[in-house]
Amino acid sequence: MLEPSNPDIDVDALMTRVQHEVLRRQYGTPSESAVLGTLDISNLTALIAAAAAHGGPRSVWPGRLWFVPRPLQRLGLRAIGWLLRDQQAYNAALVQALREAVTIATRLDASVRELEARVRALENRG
Repeated sequence: MLEPSNPDIDVDALMTRVQHEVLRRQYGTPSESAVLGTLDISNLTALIAAAAAHGGPRSVWPGRLWFVPRPLQRLGLRAIGWLLRDQQAYNAALVQALREAVTIATRLDASVRELEARVRALENRG
């Protein structure tokens, strides 16, 4: 069992690792091209998937507010959706930009690896 006074354990780093692993398992693993390359984007793709899942309009009433009647719940959800529609559009655009940034990063990583292989081949020839 872990001792609470153990200075060798970084609780924040451990929690971050646990959260990343939960996100990776919940939203899947990255594509094969990312796994084969040296660039590890599994954490980024998991975080982007989580942001996409939670960036849209709320469709379920919070459980701790169970006492609110159903018609008021629907009205409340519609009001919140209407008030936050600009933020939801911003979130969707941001998620799309992040996905494109990850795609560009993987392409750049592949290009760099290809150029490094060419440089090594030229060095070995000369």
